[in-house]
Amino acid sequence: MNSSTLLTPPKTPLVYTIIVTYNGMQWIDQCLKSLRESSIPTHVIVIDNLSTDDSAKHIGENFPEVHLIRSKINLGFGKGNNIGLTKALKDNVDYVFLLNQDAWVRRDSIELLINIHRNNNDYGVLSPVHLNGTEKELETKFAEYAGPENTPGFLSDLYMQSIKPLYTSNFVNAAAWLISKKCLEKVGGFNPLFAHYGEDEDYINRVKYWGFKIGIVPNAVITHDSIFSWEKIEFHPVRNVIFNLVPLADINNRYRSAWLAFIKKSMDELTGQLLFRKFKRFKTRHKAFWNTITKFQEIKKARENSKHQAAFL
Repeated sequence: MNSSTLLTPPKTPLVYTIIVTYNGMQWIDQCLKSLRESSIPTHVIVIDNLSTDDSAKHIGENFPEVHLIRSKINLGFGKGNNIGLTKALKDNVDYVFLLNQDAWVRRDSIELLINIHRNNNDYGVLSPVHLNGTEKELETKFAEYAGPENTPGFLSDLYMQSIKPLYTSNFVNAAAWLISKKCLEKVGGFNPLFAHYGEDEDYINRVKYWGFKIGIVPNAVITHDSIFSWEKIEFHPVRNVIFNLVPLADINNRYRSAWLAFIKKSMDELTGQLLFRKFKRFKTRHKAFWNTITKFQEIKKARENSKHQAAFL
Protein backbone atom coordinates (compact mmCIF):
# COMPACT_ATOMS: atom_id res chain seq x y z
CA MET A 1 0.00 0.00 0.00
CA ASN A 2 1.28 3.45 -0.89
CA SER A 3 2.24 5.24 2.33
CA SER A 4 0.54 8.41 1.08
CA THR A 5 -2.83 6.66 1.29
CA LEU A 6 -2.45 5.87 4.97
CA LEU A 7 -4.56 7.97 7.28
CA THR A 8 -2.65 10.02 9.83
CA PRO A 9 -4.17 9.46 13.27
CA PRO A 10 -5.32 12.65 14.99
CA LYS A 11 -2.88 14.07 17.49
CA THR A 12 -3.66 13.72 21.15
CA PRO A 13 -5.39 16.97 22.13
CA LEU A 14 -4.23 19.14 25.00
CA VAL A 15 -7.05 19.04 27.55
CA TYR A 16 -7.26 20.94 30.83
CA THR A 17 -9.81 19.76 33.37
CA ILE A 18 -10.88 22.48 35.82
CA ILE A 19 -12.52 21.70 39.15
CA VAL A 20 -13.59 24.23 41.77
CA THR A 21 -13.70 22.71 45.25
CA TYR A 22 -15.25 23.74 48.52
CA ASN A 23 -15.46 21.20 51.37
CA GLY A 24 -15.67 18.36 48.87
CA MET A 25 -13.81 15.69 50.80
CA GLN A 26 -16.59 13.11 50.39
CA TRP A 27 -16.23 13.15 46.59
CA ILE A 28 -12.70 14.30 45.83
CA ASP A 29 -11.00 10.90 45.70
CA GLN A 30 -13.55 9.45 43.30
CA CYS A 31 -13.50 12.59 41.19
CA LEU A 32 -9.72 12.85 40.81
CA LYS A 33 -9.05 9.12 40.56
CA SER A 34 -11.50 8.89 37.68
CA LEU A 35 -9.54 11.56 35.80
CA ARG A 36 -6.29 9.66 36.40
CA GLU A 37 -7.80 6.76 34.46
CA SER A 38 -9.13 8.85 31.56
CA SER A 39 -8.33 7.37 28.14
CA ILE A 40 -7.47 10.91 27.03
CA PRO A 41 -4.75 12.39 29.27
CA THR A 42 -5.87 15.58 30.95
CA HIS A 43 -4.02 18.17 33.01
CA VAL A 44 -6.11 18.76 36.13
CA ILE A 45 -6.37 22.18 37.77
CA VAL A 46 -8.16 22.42 41.12
CA ILE A 47 -9.10 25.81 42.53
CA ASP A 48 -9.95 25.38 46.18
CA ASN A 49 -12.29 28.02 47.59
CA LEU A 50 -10.90 28.13 51.13
CA SER A 51 -12.23 24.71 52.20
CA THR A 52 -12.37 24.01 55.93
CA ASP A 53 -12.49 20.20 55.70
CA ASP A 54 -8.81 19.62 54.77
CA SER A 55 -9.75 18.65 51.22
CA ALA A 56 -7.07 20.97 49.80
CA LYS A 57 -4.44 19.38 52.02
CA HIS A 58 -5.67 15.92 51.00
CA ILE A 59 -5.37 16.79 47.31
CA GLY A 60 -1.85 18.15 47.79
CA GLU A 61 -0.70 15.01 49.59
CA ASN A 62 -2.41 12.37 47.48
CA PHE A 63 -2.66 13.85 43.98
CA PRO A 64 0.74 15.37 43.18
CA GLU A 65 -0.10 15.52 39.47
CA VAL A 66 -2.90 18.04 40.16
CA HIS A 67 -2.15 21.73 39.82
CA LEU A 68 -3.70 22.91 43.10
CA ILE A 69 -4.49 26.60 43.53
CA ARG A 70 -5.57 27.61 47.03
CA SER A 71 -7.68 30.75 47.01
CA LYS A 72 -7.44 32.98 50.07
CA ILE A 73 -11.17 33.74 49.77
CA ASN A 74 -14.23 31.88 48.55
CA LEU A 75 -14.45 33.12 44.96
CA GLY A 76 -17.58 31.17 44.10
CA PHE A 77 -18.00 28.86 41.13
CA GLY A 78 -17.60 31.33 38.28
CA LYS A 79 -14.58 33.33 39.45
CA GLY A 80 -12.91 30.13 40.63
CA ASN A 81 -13.27 28.56 37.20
CA ASN A 82 -12.04 31.75 35.55
CA ILE A 83 -8.62 31.22 37.15
CA GLY A 84 -8.32 27.88 35.38
CA LEU A 85 -9.86 29.17 32.15
CA THR A 86 -7.36 32.04 32.03
CA LYS A 87 -4.46 29.59 32.31
CA ALA A 88 -6.01 27.30 29.70
CA LEU A 89 -6.36 30.20 27.26
CA LYS A 90 -2.77 31.30 27.90
CA ASP A 91 -1.48 27.74 27.38
CA ASN A 92 -3.35 27.40 24.08
CA VAL A 93 -5.25 24.23 25.00
CA ASP A 94 -7.43 22.37 22.53
CA TYR A 95 -10.22 21.75 25.04
CA VAL A 96 -11.29 22.63 28.56
CA PHE A 97 -13.33 20.16 30.56
CA LEU A 98 -15.22 21.68 33.48
CA LEU A 99 -16.14 19.14 36.15
CA ASN A 100 -17.99 19.56 39.44
CA GLN A 101 -16.31 18.33 42.61
CA ASP A 102 -19.27 15.98 43.21
CA ALA A 103 -18.95 14.32 39.80
CA TRP A 104 -16.71 11.69 38.25
CA VAL A 105 -16.10 10.43 34.74
CA ARG A 106 -15.95 7.06 33.01
CA ARG A 107 -12.65 6.10 31.42
CA ASP A 108 -13.86 7.12 27.95
CA SER A 109 -16.11 10.09 28.85
CA ILE A 110 -13.76 12.85 27.70
CA GLU A 111 -12.53 10.90 24.67
CA LEU A 112 -16.09 10.33 23.42
CA LEU A 113 -16.92 14.02 23.76
CA ILE A 114 -13.79 15.02 21.83
CA ASN A 115 -14.42 12.48 19.07
CA ILE A 116 -17.91 13.87 18.53
CA HIS A 117 -16.63 17.44 18.54
CA ARG A 118 -14.01 16.73 15.87
CA ASN A 119 -16.82 16.17 13.37
CA ASN A 120 -19.13 18.84 14.81
CA ASN A 121 -16.97 21.89 15.48
CA ASP A 122 -19.95 24.24 15.28
CA TYR A 123 -20.70 23.11 18.85
CA GLY A 124 -19.02 25.19 21.54
CA VAL A 125 -20.12 23.16 24.57
CA LEU A 126 -20.73 19.43 24.75
CA SER A 127 -22.09 17.57 27.76
CA PRO A 128 -22.20 13.89 28.64
CA VAL A 129 -25.26 12.25 30.17
CA HIS A 130 -25.45 12.74 33.96
CA LEU A 131 -26.40 9.80 36.15
CA ASN A 132 -27.20 10.42 39.81
CA GLY A 133 -25.14 9.06 42.69
CA THR A 134 -26.86 5.66 42.57
CA GLU A 135 -25.90 5.33 38.88
CA LYS A 136 -29.32 3.75 38.32
CA GLU A 137 -31.18 6.79 36.97
CA LEU A 138 -30.63 10.21 35.44
CA GLU A 139 -29.61 13.04 37.75
CA THR A 140 -32.72 15.09 38.57
CA LYS A 141 -31.85 18.36 36.82
CA PHE A 142 -30.22 16.63 33.85
CA ALA A 143 -33.46 14.67 33.33
CA GLU A 144 -35.20 18.04 33.06
CA TYR A 145 -32.65 19.38 30.56
CA ALA A 146 -32.95 16.19 28.49
CA GLY A 147 -36.70 16.75 28.04
CA PRO A 148 -38.34 17.52 24.68
CA GLU A 149 -38.65 21.28 25.18
CA ASN A 150 -34.94 21.67 25.89
CA THR A 151 -33.37 18.78 23.92
CA PRO A 152 -35.77 17.77 21.13
CA GLY A 153 -35.77 14.11 20.20
CA PHE A 154 -33.46 12.81 22.91
CA LEU A 155 -35.89 11.12 25.31
CA SER A 156 -38.07 9.85 22.47
CA ASP A 157 -35.08 8.26 20.71
CA LEU A 158 -33.86 6.86 24.02
CA TYR A 159 -37.20 5.13 24.57
CA MET A 160 -37.39 3.88 20.97
CA GLN A 161 -33.77 2.65 21.19
CA SER A 162 -32.75 4.70 18.17
CA ILE A 163 -30.25 6.97 19.86
CA LYS A 164 -28.15 9.38 17.78
CA PRO A 165 -24.52 10.34 18.49
CA LEU A 166 -25.36 13.98 19.26
CA TYR A 167 -28.38 16.08 20.25
CA THR A 168 -28.65 19.85 20.13
CA SER A 169 -29.76 21.26 23.48
CA ASN A 170 -30.95 24.66 24.59
CA PHE A 171 -29.19 24.33 27.95
CA VAL A 172 -27.33 21.87 30.13
CA ASN A 173 -25.72 22.74 33.44
CA ALA A 174 -21.97 23.09 33.89
CA ALA A 175 -21.37 19.97 36.00
CA ALA A 176 -19.46 18.47 33.05
CA TRP A 177 -18.79 20.69 30.04
CA LEU A 178 -16.33 20.16 27.23
CA ILE A 179 -15.54 23.63 25.87
CA SER A 180 -13.76 23.93 22.55
CA LYS A 181 -10.76 26.20 22.03
CA LYS A 182 -12.64 28.40 19.56
CA CYS A 183 -15.55 28.77 21.96
CA LEU A 184 -13.26 29.67 24.86
CA GLU A 185 -11.45 32.26 22.73
CA LYS A 186 -14.73 33.91 21.78
CA VAL A 187 -16.91 33.55 24.88
CA GLY A 188 -14.23 33.76 27.59
CA GLY A 189 -15.01 33.13 31.24
CA PHE A 190 -17.94 33.30 33.61
CA ASN A 191 -19.67 36.62 34.21
CA PRO A 192 -18.83 38.04 37.69
CA LEU A 193 -22.34 39.50 37.84
CA PHE A 194 -23.30 35.99 38.95
CA ALA A 195 -21.36 35.48 42.15
CA HIS A 196 -23.11 32.22 42.95
CA TYR A 197 -25.77 30.47 40.85
CA GLY A 198 -26.83 31.38 37.31
CA GLU A 199 -23.27 31.47 35.95
CA ASP A 200 -23.83 28.56 33.58
CA GLU A 201 -27.12 29.93 32.26
CA ASP A 202 -25.47 33.23 31.43
CA TYR A 203 -22.50 31.45 29.84
CA ILE A 204 -24.76 29.38 27.59
CA ASN A 205 -26.55 32.56 26.48
CA ARG A 206 -23.17 33.99 25.50
CA VAL A 207 -22.20 30.76 23.70
CA LYS A 208 -25.29 31.26 21.54
CA TYR A 209 -24.47 34.95 21.01
CA TRP A 210 -21.15 33.95 19.45
CA GLY A 211 -22.87 31.49 17.13
CA PHE A 212 -22.00 28.18 18.77
CA LYS A 213 -24.35 25.29 19.57
CA ILE A 214 -24.74 23.29 22.77
CA GLY A 215 -24.99 19.52 22.60
CA ILE A 216 -25.52 16.34 24.61
CA VAL A 217 -23.53 13.23 23.69
CA PRO A 218 -25.56 10.17 24.84
CA ASN A 219 -22.71 7.65 24.71
CA ALA A 220 -20.56 9.75 27.06
CA VAL A 221 -21.59 9.32 30.70
CA ILE A 222 -20.60 10.81 34.05
CA THR A 223 -21.93 10.43 37.58
CA HIS A 224 -23.14 13.59 39.31
CA ASP A 225 -23.90 12.98 42.96
CA SER A 226 -26.08 16.04 43.53
CA ILE A 227 -29.41 16.49 45.28
CA PHE A 228 -31.79 19.14 43.94
CA SER A 229 -34.56 20.54 46.10
CA TRP A 230 -36.94 23.23 44.82
CA GLU A 231 -38.04 23.87 48.42
CA LYS A 232 -34.54 25.03 49.28
CA ILE A 233 -34.41 27.67 46.54
CA GLU A 234 -38.02 28.84 46.19
CA PHE A 235 -37.60 31.43 48.95
CA HIS A 236 -33.82 31.80 48.73
CA PRO A 237 -33.12 35.57 48.46
CA VAL A 238 -30.02 35.26 46.26
CA ARG A 239 -31.54 32.68 43.93
CA ASN A 240 -34.61 34.86 43.46
CA VAL A 241 -32.47 37.77 42.30
CA ILE A 242 -30.59 35.40 39.97
CA PHE A 243 -33.90 34.35 38.40
CA ASN A 244 -34.28 38.01 37.38
CA LEU A 245 -30.68 38.65 36.33
CA VAL A 246 -30.31 35.84 33.80
CA PRO A 247 -32.74 37.25 31.16
CA LEU A 248 -31.64 40.84 31.85
CA ALA A 249 -27.99 39.94 31.24
CA ASP A 250 -28.78 37.95 28.08
CA ILE A 251 -27.03 39.81 25.25
CA ASN A 252 -29.13 37.99 22.66
CA ASN A 253 -31.94 40.38 23.67
CA ARG A 254 -32.02 44.19 23.54
CA TYR A 255 -31.46 45.77 26.94
CA ARG A 256 -34.55 47.99 26.91
CA SER A 257 -36.76 45.13 25.73
CA ALA A 258 -35.39 42.88 28.45
CA TRP A 259 -36.21 45.43 31.15
CA LEU A 260 -39.72 46.05 29.82
CA ALA A 261 -40.38 42.30 29.79
CA PHE A 262 -38.98 41.96 33.32
CA ILE A 263 -41.15 44.77 34.73
CA LYS A 264 -44.33 43.48 33.06
CA LYS A 265 -43.69 39.91 34.21
CA SER A 266 -42.91 41.07 37.75
CA MET A 267 -46.06 43.19 38.02
CA ASP A 268 -48.23 40.33 36.78
CA GLU A 269 -46.54 37.89 39.14
CA LEU A 270 -46.75 40.11 42.23
CA THR A 271 -50.38 41.02 41.54
CA GLY A 272 -51.32 37.35 41.23
CA GLN A 273 -49.56 36.48 44.48
CA LEU A 274 -51.49 39.17 46.34
CA LEU A 275 -54.81 38.13 44.82
CA PHE A 276 -54.26 34.49 45.79
CA ARG A 277 -52.87 35.44 49.21
CA LYS A 278 -49.46 33.89 48.64
CA PHE A 279 -47.88 36.41 50.99
CA LYS A 280 -44.62 34.58 51.69
CA ARG A 281 -43.94 34.20 47.97
CA PHE A 282 -44.97 37.84 47.39
CA LYS A 283 -42.53 39.08 50.03
CA THR A 284 -39.66 37.09 48.51
CA ARG A 285 -40.32 38.16 44.93
CA HIS A 286 -41.05 41.78 45.88
CA LYS A 287 -37.72 42.07 47.64
CA ALA A 288 -35.96 40.41 44.71
CA PHE A 289 -37.62 42.88 42.32
CA TRP A 290 -36.21 45.92 44.10
CA ASN A 291 -32.80 44.30 44.60
CA THR A 292 -32.71 43.72 40.86
CA ILE A 293 -33.61 47.35 40.11
CA THR A 294 -30.58 48.52 42.11
CA LYS A 295 -28.31 46.50 39.80
CA PHE A 296 -29.26 48.43 36.65
CA GLN A 297 -25.81 49.89 36.00
CA GLU A 298 -24.02 46.70 37.02
CA ILE A 299 -26.11 44.66 34.58
CA LYS A 300 -25.52 47.18 31.80
CA LYS A 301 -21.74 47.05 32.32
CA ALA A 302 -21.76 43.24 32.40
CA ARG A 303 -23.68 43.14 29.11
CA GLU A 304 -21.17 45.47 27.46
CA ASN A 305 -18.24 43.36 28.67
CA SER A 306 -19.94 40.14 27.55
CA LYS A 307 -19.76 41.32 23.92
CA HIS A 308 -15.94 41.34 23.99
CA GLN A 309 -13.97 38.27 22.93
CA ALA A 310 -12.50 36.26 25.82
CA ALA A 311 -14.63 38.32 28.21
CA PHE A 312 -13.85 38.22 31.95
CA LEU A 313 -10.49 36.49 31.45
